[in-house]
Amino acid sequence: MKRHDRPQQRWLERGQGEAVILLHGLMGDVVHWDEVLDRLAPSCRALAPALPIFDPAFTYTSVQALSAHVVGLMDTLGIERAVIGGNSLGGHVAIRLALAQPNRVSGLVLTGTSGLLEPSFSRRVSHRPGRELVRERMEEVFYDRRHVTPGWVDAVCRTLNDPALALRLVRMARAAKRDNVEARLPAIAVPALVVWGAHDRITPPSVAERLHALLPDSQLTFLPRCGHAPMLEHPAAWADIVAAWLARTRPRRYAGTAAAAR
Repeated sequence: MKRHDRPQQRWLERGQGEAVILLHGLMGDVVHWDEVLDRLAPSCRALAPALPIFDPAFTYTSVQALSAHVVGLMDTLGIERAVIGGNSLGGHVAIRLALAQPNRVSGLVLTGTSGLLEPSFSRRVSHRPGRELVRERMEEVFYDRRHVTPGWVDAVCRTLNDPALALRLVRMARAAKRDNVEARLPAIAVPALVVWGAHDRITPPSVAERLHALLPDSQLTFLPRCGHAPMLEHPAAWADIVAAWLARTRPRRYAGTAAAAR
């Protein structure tokens, strides 16, 4: 068996040009960004790395440790500065990265982001949950419950009923719940796009409005008939909003890059 002393780096990538890094949520996966990457590819270098939540080598369970992992991937790929985006926990990681290393972040894209309001993972999903409960909780993520397929429910059940993996999830969820970033948001100077499902039941629209109010240079857009995972429910619309924002804010983001280099 191959052993390694640091989390492995795994990612999807499309396109060329300015780097845009998109981070999945607690129960997410890189493939959840697949359609978005294809749509963004003509306008940027779009990447979706795997967060090492289940990697045995990921021993420091915190949002900050996940953001450090993303910086490590940027170093590996020679990316000095990037737009960092994320869904749910991934957006929380993006915010933490912008706060810890502002010289590495040229912009933020936040969707269903945690860090202000943290729903309790342990209350929403009980110990060794049955398949029906898992399906119901997964359906809460979406406006259109048809996105929750039987195969996906089975995969999540296997994860939640594996004691080691479930423990990692609970620890990560608790770490995120303790890490409230609300008071630090006004310190983020880079342009930010807050694009949210209008029917998000996990992080409701009021969270998006609060993010928009606290981030000094932000745009807020709601997607109708959409829940907590816009990149899965409306990937084309989500990507088009991001691409338009990238084009519109490019002068400001490049100005920030020049200032950071001085």
